[in-house]
Amino acid sequence: MKNIVCFALGLVIAIFSSCGSSSDFTPADNALVAAQQFLGGCLKGDFKQAAYYLSADSTNNQQLAALKEAYYHNSSDQRVEYRSSNTIIENDEVVSPSEEIITYQNSYDKITRKLKAVKTDNGWKVDLKYTFSGNL
Repeated sequence: MKNIVCFALGLVIAIFSSCGSSSDFTPADNALVAAQQFLGGCLKGDFKQAAYYLSADSTNNQQLAALKEAYYHNSSDQRVEYRSSNTIIENDEVVSPSEEIITYQNSYDKITRKLKAVKTDNGWKVDLKYTFSGNL
């Protein structure tokens, strides 16, 4: 009886541990999807989603942490405005088959910005190093 209880408990733990994993997100099959999913996560304050669509390295992770900190320095009213805003893609420039520069703004602050998306083995990802270095 004790073995059955342990097995059932182990099964329940395995099921719940698989919930909420990064498999909740679908790999981006193109640069625009990666950019929209990344930016949508940032606007909503869902930095887990943003991190999934980010090319993971120490510099990008630091930049994402800075974006998260800046997001939470906004007033609660501003965060509501960002969460309800939309991403507007102004231009999608193909640099190479594995790199694109996307010019966008959001409908709240209407500031034009650029980001770079790169094709990886895990789908398209955003590379913030180029966004913040100015070396697009």
